[in-house]
Amino acid sequence: MTDHAPTAPAPAPKGALASLRFTQRSIREFFQRNLTPKTGTALVAWRVEAWLSGPVALALVASLGRWNGALATGLIMAAFSAFFLFMLDGEIVLDEVRRWVGDRDWGRSAMRAAERRDNVGVVQRAVSVPATIMLMGPFLRAVTYHIFRVRRPLAYGFSITGQVVHSLFWTGIVLGSLYGLLIHPALSALWDAAISPVVARFL
Repeated sequence: MTDHAPTAPAPAPKGALASLRFTQRSIREFFQRNLTPKTGTALVAWRVEAWLSGPVALALVASLGRWNGALATGLIMAAFSAFFLFMLDGEIVLDEVRRWVGDRDWGRSAMRAAERRDNVGVVQRAVSVPATIMLMGPFLRAVTYHIFRVRRPLAYGFSITGQVVHSLFWTGIVLGSLYGLLIHPALSALWDAAISPVVARFL
């Protein structure tokens, strides 16, 4: 009988963006291995939100205008934010994710900041809130707030109102600018050059 060496876990890739993608993939796979009805529903809704958020935002900007479309997108995503916070509240799987995060160097540092009750801890937590609002989607933000045990009223307040701010920036400013400068002119050129002549033949 031979002994088999344990398989080492895959090392986290270097670089902030690669590390964030690795963390998101690891959390998704962990959730899939520890499904409950509520967690499963949240995962399905997460994938629906992820697949449709871009096309829906683009359609709303095109039909309602930059800022009305951004506001409508923000309200839809804010509803997802509240839904994810509710569905993941009290789920045992988050305790396991919390332990997984605590085993990482960056996770231990973040946990220490979350648990500090002095002025330095208050400042560190206040500085981290804009990052969770502007750089995270509704699902990952909900997971983060539950992992770090953000009080329920604060978690809902930050996530719901922050999602509107998130959408005003990413949909209103970024996507709206891309639509006005690139996407709309390209679609108009495509329509005039290729689609309109074909349609005219059948009218």
